[in-house]
Amino acid sequence: MNITESQEEIKGSEIELQYEILEQEVIEVLDKNKFWVLATSANDRVTARSMGIVNDGLKIYFQSDKLTDKCKQIAKNPQVALCFHNVQIEGVANFKGHVSSQENQAIRENYCKQENAKKAYERWCSSAEQVFVEVQPTVVTLWKFIDSRPCRDFLYVNERKAFRTYYHPEAFEAN
Repeated sequence: MNITESQEEIKGSEIELQYEILEQEVIEVLDKNKFWVLATSANDRVTARSMGIVNDGLKIYFQSDKLTDKCKQIAKNPQVALCFHNVQIEGVANFKGHVSSQENQAIRENYCKQENAKKAYERWCSSAEQVFVEVQPTVVTLWKFIDSRPCRDFLYVNERKAFRTYYHPEAFEAN
């Protein structure tokens, strides 16, 4: 994903960060938190729901039925967003095929290491419509307070860039 025009406006007051450090922070958040809100959209309709997820580094996986609204929307528009507390992830979703297929063995093994995901897999794996969905993050935003100053850290995955921008930096310049 390229940096969009609205994101370019933000970049005017950015502080460059080390990509690898912020990437590791995001991976730790993914590793610790297995229920996120997933937003999908198609035909001017946006929907959101809580989802159990499993990650492999930055890649995010979930299991779903192809007949659900989320999968129908993803088929039309693969741009999705996930959020958990102060972390927002924008990414591109793609279908990996049936959850029990041979080509998904590595995903399945990783998926079933997490107890809640394993239970979901076992409950639904015999359904012909169950698929794994992979989300490849493109932009991750972490909302923070640093020294009581509100800011956002941005991780641009495709560009391997990271930066921080403060809200109302002029209010803190005199300090």
